Amino acid sequence: MIPKDKIALQDLWENGNKFYPDRIKFCIDRKQKTISIDEEMHIDMENELYDNGSSPQDIFGGDIVIDDYNSLKTHIVWEAHPNIERNRELGTGYGRPITDQTLIDELFQILTSWVI
Repeated sequence: MIPKDKIALQDLWENGNKFYPDRIKFCIDRKQKTISIDEEMHIDMENELYDNGSSPQDIFGGDIVIDDYNSLKTHIVWEAHPNIERNRELGTGYGRPITDQTLIDELFQILTSWVI
């Protein structure tokens, strides 16, 4: 789903598809500053963003991991299939995790502008 308005994490968690018991997957278009969230696989969200006009070099992915269900304490795992090629292009690695802290900070800002 590509949200048109900000989404409360609690609403997303309580009313989302819940493909996983402890996480919500997302992809971010770095250039357009949009997200796709709460699908089963990162590739599904990548394709949604492509259909929305995104370019492959602008898409990164990760998971919001729920550490505590009562307080909705979370952390972000910046690891997803779309990141493999982006890391190579940026010269920051060759795997699924994003390791560049400046990039992580930028993506986190985009994510938190949509998920509150």
